[in-house]
Amino acid sequence: MRLARPHRSPASPPGRRLTRSLLASLTVAAAMAAGAFAPPATAAPPQRLGPEVVRTDQPPSGYSVTFRYEAPEGVESVHIYGDWFYSRPESVTCQDCGDGRHPSEWMPGDIAATPWQILPMERGDDGVWSITVPLPAGSFRYAFTHDCTNPLATGCTLHDDPANPWQIQPQYPGAPGAVRSTIYVPESRKFPTYDTGYQAPPRANKAGTLETRRYPSPLSTNPAGVHDIVVYLPHGYDPDRATPYPTLYLSHGGGDHSTAWTMQGVAHHILENAIQDGAVQPMVIVSTDFNGLPGGNQGYVDELRNNVFPFVEQNYNVSTRAEDRAFGGFSAGGSRAYTLMYDHTELFGYHAAWSAGGPQAGQQQIDRMKDVAGGIMIGTGLQDRLGNIAENSQRNAAALRAAGVDLDEFNLPGVHTWHVWRPLLNHYLRELAFRSTTTKLEATTEPVGRHVRLTAVATVDPVTTSVASPSGKVDFYAGDEYLGSARVRDGVARFHKPVDRALLDEPVVAHYRGDDLFDESRSAPADAG
Repeated sequence: MRLARPHRSPASPPGRRLTRSLLASLTVAAAMAAGAFAPPATAAPPQRLGPEVVRTDQPPSGYSVTFRYEAPEGVESVHIYGDWFYSRPESVTCQDCGDGRHPSEWMPGDIAATPWQILPMERGDDGVWSITVPLPAGSFRYAFTHDCTNPLATGCTLHDDPANPWQIQPQYPGAPGAVRSTIYVPESRKFPTYDTGYQAPPRANKAGTLETRRYPSPLSTNPAGVHDIVVYLPHGYDPDRATPYPTLYLSHGGGDHSTAWTMQGVAHHILENAIQDGAVQPMVIVSTDFNGLPGGNQGYVDELRNNVFPFVEQNYNVSTRAEDRAFGGFSAGGSRAYTLMYDHTELFGYHAAWSAGGPQAGQQQIDRMKDVAGGIMIGTGLQDRLGNIAENSQRNAAALRAAGVDLDEFNLPGVHTWHVWRPLLNHYLRELAFRSTTTKLEATTEPVGRHVRLTAVATVDPVTTSVASPSGKVDFYAGDEYLGSARVRDGVARFHKPVDRALLDEPVVAHYRGDDLFDESRSAPADAG
């Protein structure tokens, strides 16, 4: 993919061909007038294959992408198939319902909605097929069809872009999930669409390392005896760092496999941008594959515990503590997330279930969730009508909160697509995963005239093993009465000040405010009398 230099007005491929043709004609005429001594005209350079992102500064989105593709001989028609059709949220009343508008008709407030449709490409004189599509900001998947007549590409073979292939291909024959390509479009300041800068590919010198790994798995039936993961090591990963890294484990949904979260979900880009923004600490990402594992959700849990954890923890500098692991999964992976947070809570310090309705929790499951060391997140697209997921997810989150479970619910407009799962992951990283703290308080007093001198020492600790220490301030209260604050230094805030004796009839509480890397927390009440 290349990003073209900005220009003031859009230029379609036919317009460029017409301009080149006119210039070539003028050049030939001038040569004939000059006689035989005139040098021959220089041929226009061939156009590159692959996608070209062009800043147009024109509505609706200020950007367009020109796709160029060379099909095999004998192909009579080529179409592009991409996840870029749009609808008003209120039009999505059922699965695959909506306006189905072409991206050239994008409007503010639109959501990307299914079904997607194929768009015809034109074959040029050089045999290259091309199309220019105006696109709003974000990451998009696309593929090409050959001689396909179904408007939804049903029954048609999808071909990835040879000039823009995925960095990691499916690791075994028959791996589910269509092989596609991915393109990123920045946001136009003049025509703002979506705030998706967190999905942008980092500069080469700021990118980490993406690895495909195969590990022994007695449980796996496909491939037999072995299984696959995709591992992302953040920029600057140090295998010898004294403090081991936390690990984020991700699960795909039905019809995908272990490459999905990076090749389609751009999870590694989302993480690197959050690290560079100072919003999260470096961590290792492990994208798993639940295909070929018997036993459904429980079989997947057994695979994590018995095979994935030992392999990752032996081959990478990551922590073995549950508090240093986070899990997130969507759709069928979200169902696995519920099994983990309900029945195997002890394996992870942080849990996230996305775009999954979730079964009703029993009392023992609720009690386990209340003891989660880190945090729990539930989220969905608000127009996700697949199995009535949107309604069921929100109902389940409300029931858990009513039962006393502390959770972070984050929902956003959208359906059952990556346009929802990417921002859900971004929220999880920046607002919950590996950010939890605990605050402990010790308080003593000594008489000072008509007052007492309160000495309160608050110790703020990260739940997750961390190379950073919490910073910022701690506020001290006696009941609802604010006493003052103290800055956190090396994880400790010390408050030493005379206060009215009557105020200390109420217990003292310390409230850590949080900072860019760590969330707030409160101490248990301490009797200072």
